[in-house]
Amino acid sequence: MTIPIMLTDTFYWITSALHQSPLLMTAIDIVLKSIAVLIPFALIDALFGAKLNNTSRHLLWLNALLCLAILPWLPALLSLRPDVFGGGQSAAASAWFELTVSSQQTPASSPFNAATILLTAYLIPVFLMLARLLFALQISRNIFNNAVPIRHHDTTDLLARLRKQLAITRQVNLRVSDRIESPVSFGLLRPTIIVPAQARDWTASIMTDVLLHELCHIKRLDWLTTVMAHVLGCVFWMNPLVWLAVKRLREESEHSCDAAVLNSGRSDTDYAESLLGVATLCIQARRNTGRSHALMQTMLDQNTLKTRISRVLEENKMQASEMQKQIRKTIACLLMLSAGVLGVLGATQVLSAQEQRDPPATRAAGDEEMLPLHNEQPLYPRSAAEAGIEGWVHVRFTVNAAGSIDENSLAVVDAEPADTFNNSALAAARKFRFKPRIRGGEAVAVPDVQYVFRYKLQADPADLLDSANPATSTD
Repeated sequence: MTIPIMLTDTFYWITSALHQSPLLMTAIDIVLKSIAVLIPFALIDALFGAKLNNTSRHLLWLNALLCLAILPWLPALLSLRPDVFGGGQSAAASAWFELTVSSQQTPASSPFNAATILLTAYLIPVFLMLARLLFALQISRNIFNNAVPIRHHDTTDLLARLRKQLAITRQVNLRVSDRIESPVSFGLLRPTIIVPAQARDWTASIMTDVLLHELCHIKRLDWLTTVMAHVLGCVFWMNPLVWLAVKRLREESEHSCDAAVLNSGRSDTDYAESLLGVATLCIQARRNTGRSHALMQTMLDQNTLKTRISRVLEENKMQASEMQKQIRKTIACLLMLSAGVLGVLGATQVLSAQEQRDPPATRAAGDEEMLPLHNEQPLYPRSAAEAGIEGWVHVRFTVNAAGSIDENSLAVVDAEPADTFNNSALAAARKFRFKPRIRGGEAVAVPDVQYVFRYKLQADPADLLDSANPATSTD
């Protein structure tokens, strides 16, 4: 259902910008659709999240962000099948909200383009946040280059054994660095695990739990999904639900890897002790939360450590068969939900903007329109005549209730050539006289009257006839 919205003059320039810039309209429409995409997933997490296992909750938010990634390309995808969800229909015809404005509310011309201002205000934060991600990537590379490979045979043998246990075929680098406060993992084709310098004091049990946890991240491609989530956060920075989704994805990623470690056979109490032991030895992790690297999967976080230990100790572990059954059901439900949401949003447009002329006012008895009484012929500037220059001047003014020209409203809209005939045209326009417009028995002012003076060395009768009839606005 379309809901028309009439805007006042204060917001007209926004509507005009949306109407005149298809790119800006598309960007605003996609941002609004991103809110509609995430609302169902947020509701499911709020209502049923406590009944889902860690992996299912992680899949919920991962699926929400995948829908956001598809959203900008949705019209092109649906156009391949115009018979599906009405993809071949005009989106503007089914907009949920239409911004309409009277053509008489057009503001005075401005040196600034409203569409350019709005696009710039949207794109500057996008580029700044993307630059921040590139900077974080460079930091990750510097940490990797300065980290020292671990050559200890027991540790490397443990890593190889755990990789085989989790069926990870990619080569995984293991390094140590004094520039981090918590174990981290990153990379896609050649992933890397970096442990802090305090790892030299870890027991074999703690090292096993840490490596298992980070290898679970690598197996599930969590670094890739983390990068995708942050890029989407940059693009949809105006949508607060996107930042909620990014935060929840990272949290559920950690909880899911904790559950995977327990399901591999590790004791919940031993694993909880490992988490606490690592946090105790890496004391800086509890003091420098601001130093977390966006493009690294950090194992420890001061804000979530207590919750993670509580979940490890308090939540009952599902049987593997029950977990797989719930995951399959979750995937099926999420696919149906995503198809429905994207299908509806792809076949419509949330917001449209259009200009609409007001219908002519019904003339009451005794009302009269403004009529010209005297049109002053302008003087042809001698310099222009001697140089053989011809041109025109487009002026705009207000006719007051007395039928004369309001001096303050008199202005040149455009001229060709510029500044050659302007003074002559303004001087002639000041002498115009009109029979005033009558409304309700009283004379009223008529704004936005437009008139074109044409300067030709040999006058054309058609031009004289055209200039004798000034164009007026309707109110």
